[in-house]
Order: sequence, then structure tokens, then C-alpha cells
Amino acid sequence: MASRLRKVSRSRFYAAPPRAGLASLLVTAACLAGAGETRAQAISNEDLLLRGITDDGGLSDTERRRLLRAADRIVEDPVGEERLPAQPVIVEPIEPVQSADTVNPPTAPVAVQENRRDDPDPFEPVGIRVGTFILRPSVTQQIAHEHQNDGTATVSRTYSRTVLDTEIESDWSRHQLVIGAEQVIDKTISGDGSEDPQTSVNADLRLDISSTTTADLSFDYQFGREDQTDANAVTNAIAQAEVHSFGASAALTHLFGSWRGTASIDGGRTTFGSAELSSGSLVSLSDRNENNYTVTLRAGLETGSAYRPFVEGDFGQIIYDDALDSSGFARSSKTYGLRAGVATDFGEKLTGEVSVGYAQRDIDDSRLEPIQAFTVDGFATWSPRRGTNVLMGLSTSLEDSTTADESGSVYYAATAEVTHRLRTNLQANASGFIGWRDYVGTTPNQIVAGAGAGMTWWLNRYFAIDGGVTYERRFNDGGTEEDDLFVGVGMKVQR
Repeated sequence: MASRLRKVSRSRFYAAPPRAGLASLLVTAACLAGAGETRAQAISNEDLLLRGITDDGGLSDTERRRLLRAADRIVEDPVGEERLPAQPVIVEPIEPVQSADTVNPPTAPVAVQENRRDDPDPFEPVGIRVGTFILRPSVTQQIAHEHQNDGTATVSRTYSRTVLDTEIESDWSRHQLVIGAEQVIDKTISGDGSEDPQTSVNADLRLDISSTTTADLSFDYQFGREDQTDANAVTNAIAQAEVHSFGASAALTHLFGSWRGTASIDGGRTTFGSAELSSGSLVSLSDRNENNYTVTLRAGLETGSAYRPFVEGDFGQIIYDDALDSSGFARSSKTYGLRAGVATDFGEKLTGEVSVGYAQRDIDDSRLEPIQAFTVDGFATWSPRRGTNVLMGLSTSLEDSTTADESGSVYYAATAEVTHRLRTNLQANASGFIGWRDYVGTTPNQIVAGAGAGMTWWLNRYFAIDGGVTYERRFNDGGTEEDDLFVGVGMKVQR
């Protein structure tokens, strides 16, 4: 349509106004009429008419058709109106439906955002890439003071504590390997008390065998002194025995439709050194060296909701190196346990599980009663608001005894820890626990409680100043009270 209009606009006929076309037609008709009076012209017209080339007016067919078409296109003015001067006919071009601007319209450049999204944890260690692994080392140096009171004696000291911590994590598309190591070095500056060096190494490997099957392998090693709050800690010892603990485990998890099944086996070995008494003599605890293993089976129902019920059963055995301990009792034993509970998963807000059940440890020596207990176990991670995390735990454990005629004890514990980010570079934490040790026999029961608080101030991503204080107190039924106080401040460097 556009090309035809442009062609018409170049026609000479349309270049003249309508009135000029009418005048030309009248003049032509008059000339033809005058020419008809001459005889020569009449003879010529008759001859053409007879041959069918012209019409009665003497026009050829081609001329007559041209005039008729022109007359149809002429717009005559009303009679008597003033004739306007000739104006050229202007035909406006029609805008194309599509053009370069509509098919591929230009877009404005994207403006650079001034407010970038904040890093969720701007002080998380970035690590050092080593092949397909990320290495995250850190060093913490503290000056600490501790005060211990066991009811009959008081010991206090000021010391330097250095903590070397390293973690290496795989960066694979499938599977995952995490290896961690920590070394604590104590050096007494002033006062009395035993130094407490510690070493730990652990490795966890997750194998993604298929979309429904996962295998987990782990290994750990722990070295340190026996805790003063342990049920078998030597009374009045100025230095508890050194303990080496080795452990390994393997677990296989598989989905069976709406059921999730897990089978695992754990094994370990624990060896004890000698405790140092206030008199300077040593008490060997090698009769407590033992090997242990546990087999656990667990079945859980995948309901499609945040709640997943499960049942779990286990069987374990402890085999001591010495058939009889220093008191002449056979301490090797077998342990049975059965639990039922529910696991929850509400995403980042709340995850965890809780279970109740029953456990029993049968000791080989028939003179010793079995250790029996109703168990409550669980853990939860709760984030009530951004920057605040709460860790909670419940545990029930069966403990052997080294006292003659005593089987052992059942220890129930509840723990909680809260971390809160006061500012982007300032984080505070608080923790607390309470435990109840119920002895099987004549030994008085014991309540253990403790609390702690600390703060970390990050100067940048690699350097921080931290400090903390903890207090622990033990209440013995009908006996003395014991307490420990720790205060430390230092700096941390990480990568």
C-alpha cells in the first residue's frame, strides 16, 4: 500500500489541481467540435470509424478510456465558489508496523547498584585453596587464670594457652571430606596446678553412592587429662590421668520408599595414664584400658512433613584389657538400648530430634548390679532471629565405676548455648548446663552445674580479640562442694 501511494504522488495528473483538469477537458471538446466542420477531417473520421478505430467523436479507444478514467477521479467544485490557488498534493508516509526500533528496541544500560547485598557472615574464614580442598587455619593466644576448690584444698594458677586449629574441607561436586585438627598448649606462668595439653584429630567422609543411598565414614582421636567432674576422677589428685581415645565408625543410610533405614557400627579404644597425688606419688589407672564397639539400627518414616518419627535400637560391648580390675571385679559388660522419637526439620529456623527409651548394661561380674535407666536424648538448633542461634541438648549416658562393689552411674545432662551478633563485628555468647549423676550403689549422688559467657570483637576478617569466663560447681549429697573458675582473654588470627 505504501509503495502505490508513493507512485501516485509522482503522477503529473495529480500534480495539477482538479479545476485545471476540468478546463483542459472543455478546451479539448471545443477543438474537436470545431475540427468536425472541416470536410477533410470528417472524411478522415469516417474512414477511422468504419475501421472501428475511433468513436463518433473522433477519439481513439485509447484516448476515450484515458479521459473516462480521468473524469472519474476529478472532484468538481460547487458552482460559484471561489477557486483557491493550486496547492501541491502531499501524501504523508505511513509509519511502518515494524522497524529496527520495534523489533530490537534499544535498552538503557543497567545502573550499577549502590547498595550491594551484605555478606551473611563477613568474618567467616575464606581459607586457602589447595588443589580441590579449602584449608582454614587459625591461631588463638590467650592469657588465662583458673581457680579450683575441691573442699579440702584450693589451687589457682595463671598460664598461657595457645590453640592451633586447622580444618580442611573438600570442594567436590559429589561426596565430601572434612578433616579437623586442634592442638592446645598450656604453659604455667605463676601459681600451682597441672597443665592441661589437649590434642584432637577427626575426619568425616560422606559418600553419595546414589540418590537414595549415602555412606558415612569417620575417625577421631582425642588426648587430654581426665576431667575433674568425671565420675572416676581421682580424689585429691593435683593432676588427673592422661587419656588417649581412638574411635572409628561406619554408617549406611538408604531410602526404602517412605522409610529411611540406617545401620552403623562404632568401635574405639581408650587408654589411661597415671594420676598424680598431692604427695607426689602416682596412681596407675591402666586397669581401665578397654576396647568397645556398638551396632545401631534405625528406621524412620518419611511423612513428607517437617516431622519424621523413628525407632532405634543398639547393642554394645566393653572389653577391658584386664579380666579383673584393681579391686578384683570383672568390669567387662554388654549394653542394650531401645529408643523411639521424632526428628524435625523446619529449615534454617529449627532442626533437631528428641527420643525416649530404655538402656541396660549387664556387667560380667555377678556381684555387680546391672545399670538400668530410662533415657532421654536429643538436640536442637534454633534461630529465633537473624544473627541469633541457640543450641540445646539432652543426653543420658551409662558410666562404669572403679569403686569396689559399685556398678556405676547414670548421668543425665541438659545443655544450652546462645550466640548473638550485637553488631556486624561484635558477637557475644552465653552457655549453661546442668547434670545429675545417679549412682547404682551407696555412693552419694551428685549435681553438676555450670555457666559461661564470652565475646569476640572482629577488627577485620583475619584478626579478632576474644575473651570469656566460665564457672562450674559440683554438689555432692552429704559431701563437700567443689567449684572451678576460668577467666581468659586473648586474640585470634585466621585465614
